[in-house]
Amino acid sequence: MGIERRSRGIARIGIAAAVVGIIALPGWTAPPAAAVDSAATIVVSVGGDRVSDTVVGGLAGAELRLYATADAVEPAASCASDAAGTCTMAVPQELLGSTAWVRQISAPPGWEMNAALRTGPGSNSTSEESPYAFETPVLVDGTAYRSTREFMYSSSNSLSTRSNGVWQNSRANPALPEACGIDVALVFDLSASVGSALSGLKSAADALVDALAGTPSRMGLFSFSAQSPSEQTAGGVSENHPGLLPISTDAGAEEVKSWYADWSLGRGTNWDDALQTVTAADEAYDVAIVLTDGNPTRWGGDAGLHGDGGNTHLTDVEAAVFSANALKAEGTRVVSFGIGKGVEGITSLNLAAISGPVAFDGANAATADHFQIPEFSDAGDVLRAIATQQCAGSLTVVKQIVPEDRAGEDVSGAVPAGAGWEFAASGDDAGTAVSPGTAVTADDGTGSVTFAVDTGGAAGRVGIAETQQAGYQLVTQGGRNAVCRELGTDASVAVENSGGLGFDVPVNPGEAITCTMYNRALPVPVESSVRVDKTWVVDGESFAHGDQPSGIDAEALVTGPDGEPDPLEFGAERGGYTPGALVEVDETVQITRAGCTLEDARVTAAPGGAASGELPSSAELDAGLNVWALTNVVHCEATSAAGADASGAAADAGAEADASAGSGAGGAATGGSDARGADGAAGAAPGTGPLATTGGGPLPLVAAGILVLLGAAALAARSRRHATDIRPR
Repeated sequence: MGIERRSRGIARIGIAAAVVGIIALPGWTAPPAAAVDSAATIVVSVGGDRVSDTVVGGLAGAELRLYATADAVEPAASCASDAAGTCTMAVPQELLGSTAWVRQISAPPGWEMNAALRTGPGSNSTSEESPYAFETPVLVDGTAYRSTREFMYSSSNSLSTRSNGVWQNSRANPALPEACGIDVALVFDLSASVGSALSGLKSAADALVDALAGTPSRMGLFSFSAQSPSEQTAGGVSENHPGLLPISTDAGAEEVKSWYADWSLGRGTNWDDALQTVTAADEAYDVAIVLTDGNPTRWGGDAGLHGDGGNTHLTDVEAAVFSANALKAEGTRVVSFGIGKGVEGITSLNLAAISGPVAFDGANAATADHFQIPEFSDAGDVLRAIATQQCAGSLTVVKQIVPEDRAGEDVSGAVPAGAGWEFAASGDDAGTAVSPGTAVTADDGTGSVTFAVDTGGAAGRVGIAETQQAGYQLVTQGGRNAVCRELGTDASVAVENSGGLGFDVPVNPGEAITCTMYNRALPVPVESSVRVDKTWVVDGESFAHGDQPSGIDAEALVTGPDGEPDPLEFGAERGGYTPGALVEVDETVQITRAGCTLEDARVTAAPGGAASGELPSSAELDAGLNVWALTNVVHCEATSAAGADASGAAADAGAEADASAGSGAGGAATGGSDARGADGAAGAAPGTGPLATTGGGPLPLVAAGILVLLGAAALAARSRRHATDIRPR
């Protein structure tokens, strides 16, 4: 059984008419004289819903009569109000020269007329039942007598029958939704007359809030004295909280109670502005419960404050009726809850005027419109009955989500679940019927679903099972899958587990059971990953790995997730590690380029502040990415490399020179490669080589010079090639 939440966006309407001291009826104009034997007319403005602080909409269909005397039975004239709320009666000739009385005999469908209202001191020390009927001035031929000017209307606070001149009727009170769980506007009277009973008023409110905890209910809060929010005599304002806060959990209920815990008293009682303020809120409430200890002594809101603050006039009540009508028009039930001696006796007339005619009789808390509770100490029980009677014959499941860092059965910090949690319900015996069979939590902040339970007049049992959502686990309480209690008595109800995600609970006829189930989000698996970055510095120039000169290379060797060393490409990320794992990073370096040597290999950055330095490097992994940075310094010796090349070139040139010398003048043999020593080894003993037998003539000197030149040229060429090759192509 889900709750259909209403929504609306109503802002307080700007002033559409500004007539000092009265409520102007929009579109009202004096009607033309009636075509009868008298030109005198009675024109009554009949109001319905408040439109703004100074404007009331007209009400059609109200029937009024004109009587010769206050107690006359036979009317002299009659009318019914039109769409603009105008009711016009022609004055018969026989009434000219005398006064007459206007009374209402019926209200249109969906409305109630109030034949009398309570006036007198706001303290209720004395009270007067003032009939809602008005005497005209002496009627003169050719004159129109308007309720907003010539009669009915008054601006004098000395008259208890002071009226704003617009005839009031009460809109029928909407019924509460037929469901457990309501959206409540709790409206607090903080007038000075509450006095020392303020703690009792707060305790009564506590009882209501606590009774609604465990149901799919939400609450907004308002204060009033001479205005809303109430201005405290000690300074400060008792701030309104119009937003609906879920109170399905104890935590939500405690937050609402904290809102009014420090409130103190103001002065005056303005039902009108309190109800205007609730109507102006953006939220849509199922019910507005007005907790008050006395009759209204003020009226008016943004456009100005009226009344004397000490006495109740007709106009103080009329204004509140129009504001209550506007709230009811939005579908909000108005419950006037009078507490204490200030609302005894005929104050019931005024309480009924803003709510409805059904009085609380001790057993009809869910359907009564107005309440008169003599003692503040009794108010809590009655307010609890209002909450629980609506839930009779139901079972509510409240799903709460526990923070993932809680362990075991610790559910501290739990909050109502969001939308999408599904529960199945069934009767565990043949005589118990449960509907619906499944229900899903809505996006209303309560985390709740409610099932209607009919046990057929006998004790029964209900089974509940949740559909577990991925990433969550059920959190038991005392080993039980749910915790249940009966709302009316607040007594615990025994629970038996049914499988891993369900429970059975006994239910007696008419009981209201609420059960809480807890789930905790499973920790999201946290992994670590590793990456090794490499920089090369070759002869003072930096290269990223892959851009370094050829013949210079390295490979990282990194502990894998299995704990074994495993090669890892530089710049690549490897995951699958557990945070806190100890990982070692090392490398192998390959230098195949001639004349190049590795001068330094160093760790320049490591995870978790691990010390930089020589390889290998070890560190415990943090969650997420862990990066090592390695820098290798290589020096390539250009001179030694050129020298080696020059030696080879000189040898080749020498061989050629020897060959030339051997075939020159005189035909002297050079020995060449066949020349050997006495032991057969290649080469010749000092002084026995070819150059020695020539006797040092000019030709050997030329050959030696050629060798030197060729060697120098080869060395220079080889050096140029080396310098070019070390740069990347």
